[in-house]
Amino acid sequence: MSRFSEDINSEIFSRLPVKSVLRARGSSKGIRDLIDDPNFVGKHLKFSSQRNPSLLLTDNRCRAEGNNLNTLYFVQNEETPNHYSCNKVSFQIPGFQEFRVMGSCNGLICLVHPDRRYEIYVCNPCTGKYNKIPPPVSRDDRPHFIFVGFGVIPETNKYKVVAVVDSPEHGDFNRLLQRVYVYTLGDTTWKQLKDNSPVLRLRQSACKPFVNGALHWVCDDKHIVSFTMDTEDFGFVPPPELELGSGSFSLRAFIGKLMILNRSFGDRIEMWVMNNYGDVGSWTRNFTISQQHIGRDIRNVEIVCFLEDGEVLMACDHQVLLRYNLEKALADEVIRIDGLPERFDAFAHVGTLVSPVPRIEEQIKLDKMDLDRS
Repeated sequence: MSRFSEDINSEIFSRLPVKSVLRARGSSKGIRDLIDDPNFVGKHLKFSSQRNPSLLLTDNRCRAEGNNLNTLYFVQNEETPNHYSCNKVSFQIPGFQEFRVMGSCNGLICLVHPDRRYEIYVCNPCTGKYNKIPPPVSRDDRPHFIFVGFGVIPETNKYKVVAVVDSPEHGDFNRLLQRVYVYTLGDTTWKQLKDNSPVLRLRQSACKPFVNGALHWVCDDKHIVSFTMDTEDFGFVPPPELELGSGSFSLRAFIGKLMILNRSFGDRIEMWVMNNYGDVGSWTRNFTISQQHIGRDIRNVEIVCFLEDGEVLMACDHQVLLRYNLEKALADEVIRIDGLPERFDAFAHVGTLVSPVPRIEEQIKLDKMDLDRS
């Protein structure tokens, strides 16, 4: 059973093409050249994305307890049924002791300070490499709210961070001015977008599904906002007619499609899938997860990811991991996870060797591809 990855570094290297590994073996420079090569990275990412994701955890204990929140964990399969271990990721960012995971894309994760949201890093927890992103605004701007998203242009593998910033207009916190900035990894400065009229008020959420080349969020008024990484345009995705009442819905990616989790009910979660992107008529209610079948308070259940074998991985009350079989409507608790934090947030993560800092030669090649496309 391989619902979670084995030792992450050995698993990644086991996926490399045999001939390429043999050519690179014996030379650390050869391995670096191999894993930085754009053609290899593309093939590696395609292969990795077809497997079950790894599981990444962050410690969720209260800061008031004096705990260091700058802790990442990988859940690893110990080659025994239902026996896993939770091991700390051995990398640290100096002076960055508290963070939240704001996005995971192609093996890279975006980390943001929970209070000073202008402090942003993009890193690869498998290699320990990281890239400090310059602040989108100055501290002197006294930003009231910063909403951060992270994604990639699939055709060119250019990674981008988007920041929606609410700042007081002329120092008046009763009048907030909203601005949108985009940062491309490898650049030195942010670019401010001129037209951001469709943004509205966005909910800060760690889960921003990347589907059809775009990030997706839920607005406060229960609209779905999209941001296309290539064109840097905001738009709306029409939701289905949902029975919401006083509840709300969240978003996930489901086998490359946009999914709605309707959590408006006290006893179940409805799962709606948009089969044809952009077509409101293609929304279909595929599954319903019932509290009766889980045996736990459905309000404390969070969907983490979907697995290859028709199962859903869920976190319950930030303390327990559950597997839920959609077809059989059965839930099993994932037991024997050694080293599991008392409270945690769980994220699906595709472990890769992608570097968060593009090499100069790679950036030149990507820029040339952009010119050829235009």
